Amino acid sequence: MRKMVILLVLATIGANSLALQSPAPSVQKTPGRTASDRASERISDPEIIRRIDAAVYERSNALARYTVKEQYDIYRNGETSPSAQMTIRTVYSYSIGKEYTVTAQSGSQLMRSVVFDKILEAERDMAKASNREKVWVTSDNYEMRPEPGTIDMNGRQCVIVDLKSRRKSPHLFNGKVWVDASDFTVLRLEGIPAQSPSVFAGQTQVVRDYAKIDGFSMATHADVHSHSFLLGDTLMKIAYTDYQIERGKPAAWVPSH
Repeated sequence: MRKMVILLVLATIGANSLALQSPAPSVQKTPGRTASDRASERISDPEIIRRIDAAVYERSNALARYTVKEQYDIYRNGETSPSAQMTIRTVYSYSIGKEYTVTAQSGSQLMRSVVFDKILEAERDMAKASNREKVWVTSDNYEMRPEPGTIDMNGRQCVIVDLKSRRKSPHLFNGKVWVDASDFTVLRLEGIPAQSPSVFAGQTQVVRDYAKIDGFSMATHADVHSHSFLLGDTLMKIAYTDYQIERGKPAAWVPSH
């Protein structure tokens, strides 16, 4: 059970750890080229990485406080009904981190007390000001390799960036992030833990989708697929709704490299 708890913690990493919109990049358009050709043009890879880094810091500085309703549902071995559910109200503030209030829960008492409680405990710890930067999607924590060209996702042109963790940690991952090519807000994040939480645990896949809410890229849905010897195939779904966001005063950011 303990190994599954740690695996599921990854799903809660960071609606607050990713990009706020940043200024659109300046792209040199070539006369005579079609709109399709121009859409495929983009800035250099180092500049893409720099803008992703800047967006993370800008977001952290500008996001003073938010509240959100989070719905957690766990399904085991292909079951159509959840084994356990929990609804919480999350309050994030820049100075404090995250605080949680459980508003509803049902299903397996063991899953709720062991799995959900441990998830919230770990997320609360990672949201502290002293720990936030350790799990941010920045070049300090990841080797970033933008893939060539752009693709369409939900009507937005985006750049896919391959991510490789710079250190082993169950709170970082190896995977991909989709960023909007016009402002570098996050559209999707996919990955597996950079360090297996247990020698007995199988591979865990995390998929998280984002949407622009009041100018911020915020998580809207996440799926966590995992397999363990004790629990078998497990799917946890998280839905994020009813955001209330308070903007703070952005601070200047100077790249460290």
